[in-house]
Amino acid sequence: MAADIEYIDGVPSLTVPQFAHIVNNLISSTFDTGVWIEGEIESLKRPNPHVYPVLIDDSTGEKCQVNLSIFAGVLNSIQKKLRTHGIELKDGMRIRFFGYPEYYAPHGKLGIKVRDVDTAFTVGDIAAKRNALLQALRDQGVDKINKRRMVPLVPLRLGVVSSTQAAGWADAREKLEKSGIGFTVSFVDVRVQGDDAPAQITAALNTLSRKTDIDVVLLMRGGGSKGDLAAFDDEAVARAVANCRHPVFTGIGHQIDESIADVMAHTDFITPTACAEGVIRLVAEFVESLRDAQRELRHSTESSLVRARSRLIVALERLKTRPRNALVRQGQVLTMHASALRLLDPAVTMARGWSITRDAAGNVIRSKDQVSPGDSITVSLVDGTISGTVEGTA
Repeated sequence: MAADIEYIDGVPSLTVPQFAHIVNNLISSTFDTGVWIEGEIESLKRPNPHVYPVLIDDSTGEKCQVNLSIFAGVLNSIQKKLRTHGIELKDGMRIRFFGYPEYYAPHGKLGIKVRDVDTAFTVGDIAAKRNALLQALRDQGVDKINKRRMVPLVPLRLGVVSSTQAAGWADAREKLEKSGIGFTVSFVDVRVQGDDAPAQITAALNTLSRKTDIDVVLLMRGGGSKGDLAAFDDEAVARAVANCRHPVFTGIGHQIDESIADVMAHTDFITPTACAEGVIRLVAEFVESLRDAQRELRHSTESSLVRARSRLIVALERLKTRPRNALVRQGQVLTMHASALRLLDPAVTMARGWSITRDAAGNVIRSKDQVSPGDSITVSLVDGTISGTVEGTA
């Protein structure tokens, strides 16, 4: 090819194919072992089995981009590797690809034909971003907001954010129905994974937050890969959970999973089923406390009745005995008074040898000075009277 190049005043004059051939030779010789290139995916579209996204980077303050070509076989291999870490290839993802640069003459574009992906780079980047977001939310105190919401004593009115297709919600609903408790459910059907999920979950939480007939909100999604649960690490979702005006209970993923939404929630449970059981337990504990109060009230009432009955029996016995005792005592008093009166009776006194002397007018003579010789007197004895005349006094 070089021998066929025409020169004009020492400057090569090339056809387009010649230019493309030279550029590709230079690129292949420079990057003969390939190249790792990192950046953020943009314009990921799939009009056919192949994808041609753009990798961008504006870390220097100026946006730079490079075109990528990922053919179907390589694409399937890359997606399989990413999915083992719970990651889906999507726009906005920071990633590191391995490939070979090439100048594609038919389109006049310089790009990289991708052959592999560094999953550790993407996993680390996602984890770093997640940790940075979580720390920022904690520094702002966002994780404390919903925890300060007061859970009603009997949370019967439930707002539920989940997918009607989610097995986790089906299990939780079965638990609620079998509890026999009269829950009412305001259900909002949302996508719980994929690009649309964060916006739908956020909107649902904001809608339930405005409702006044809700006691608690349940945010639920069954298990899945970390990529499937990525929506619950979204900042908008986290803030919607924190700022909801009702306590938010979460049941997301499996036992080992903890999303940022879990950290922001009032209470987090390990699964949707455990979340439903948590609400059931709150109501059951209230019902049991009512039963305890009922038993205590019954016991207290019965004890009071027993004591009152005992007091009534004593009172009735007193009513029976007191009048009789009082009559006996009064009879004894009367007997005493009668004895005293008998002692004061002149007849009794006279029976012991005493007598009463009266003058002719019937006046009782108590002194010798009341009579003179010749006065008529009458002496009353116990069995009669004696009349006489005073002959003298001494």
